[in-house]
Parts: sequence; C-alpha cells; structure tokens
Amino acid sequence: MRKVCVKIYKYDELSDSAKEKARQWWIGCESQDHAWAKENRETLDAFCALFPVKVSDWEYGYRNYINFSMTCNDEIETLSGRRLATYLWNNYRRDLFKGKYYSTAGKWIDGKYHYKSRHSRIIFDNCCVLTGYCIDDDILKPIYDFLNRPDSQTFYDLMNDCLQSWVHACRDEYEAALSDEAAEDAIRANEYEFTKDGSIY
Repeated sequence: MRKVCVKIYKYDELSDSAKEKARQWWIGCESQDHAWAKENRETLDAFCALFPVKVSDWEYGYRNYINFSMTCNDEIETLSGRRLATYLWNNYRRDLFKGKYYSTAGKWIDGKYHYKSRHSRIIFDNCCVLTGYCIDDDILKPIYDFLNRPDSQTFYDLMNDCLQSWVHACRDEYEAALSDEAAEDAIRANEYEFTKDGSIY
C-alpha cells in the first residue's frame, strides 16, 4: 500500500498555462454534449410541424447549413407580397401570436395558494411562441419582419430565411458556449477542482 498526497486547486489559484488546460477540458466536454442542443432541436421540430417544411439535413458549429423541401403545392410555395402576408395571417396567426399573459399576486386561502391568470384577447405577444425557448424568436423573425413589410419574396424564400436564421442563431449560441469566458464561468459556478497542471480532480 502507498499513500499519495495531491494538492488540489481552485481555478483562480492555477497558473495561466494550467488555466488554459482547464478551459480546454471544459470546452471539450461542452462541445460533445452541448447544453442547449435539445432545445434548439425542439424549436426546429416545432417549426417544421407548424409550416409545410421537411428538413432533411442540417449542421451548425463547424459547417453551417440546412437542407429542406416544401410539402405544400406549388401555388402556395410561390405566393408572395400581400397575398403571402394574407395567407400567413389567415392560416398561422393563432400560432404566431399569443394573447399577452396576465396574472395577479397570489394569496393563501384555507391552506392553498390562489392566484388569477389569463391571456388577453386584445393584446398579442410573439415572444417564444413555439416552445418557450429564445431560439423561437430567431427562427420566426423573418416572418414577423415580412408581416410588417411584405415584399416580393415567395413562401419558399421566407421559409429558407427562417431556417437560415435558426442555423445562424444556433451557431452563435454554440460558439458563445465554447468561449473562454463561458468556460471560466462554468468552472467557477460548478466549483471544479484541479491538480497543479490544470487536470480535473
């Protein structure tokens, strides 16, 4: 039997080279199991379930692309301008806009917590309407922009803009998650400990 004594360090106690090794360890873990990958995929799935779009392949991070096809007829796919804006409003308004949420402060009555909540029938909100995750806003932004100012792009072009917006938003979020600043924040928040050379303990 032998006894080994190892000195353990917090991140801020490490040398610069050891900190770099610790950050690279975290970035390696994060790149294999990206924290928001599931939510990003749920937003894409909700978008494809709502609109006549079938995605065949995509990637963000290293290569950034998305391949898709439309599942509607050619007449709908080529709608543009005011006709497309009217089509979107008539067919997707309830999914693109939700009544603004209101609630009152709760009260304890007879051992139960009671509060009132409702959605407005007059004031509409378009924040995170697909899944409740912030990438919803990125994938739908081209549609909201188009509804505010219809132009000559077709329904196909609009769907392509939405999907490209999703890929770029996911890429930006992924790159931010793999930055040195994000690694340092995560290491400190999780209170990881390291050996002197920056190896995880």
